[in-house]
Amino acid sequence: MPSTISQADLPTTPADTDPSNIDSVYQNLIHGVGHEHVTEANVQALIERAEADKHPVLAAELREWQAPCG
Repeated sequence: MPSTISQADLPTTPADTDPSNIDSVYQNLIHGVGHEHVTEANVQALIERAEADKHPVLAAELREWQAPCG
């Protein structure tokens, strides 16, 4: 029997997230949410934080976000 995932089961970004606060954005990212708060202005700081905290997958995802498309 296939499992179904409801909207209530999906992780969501907390409403009290401060998109101007690197720590707030970073904490959400390590929990798999908050990607909508990554910007050109904060992506490098987030990459450096992920590398320092030994989150190589997150750092790679952020580098990919930062890479120009095309």
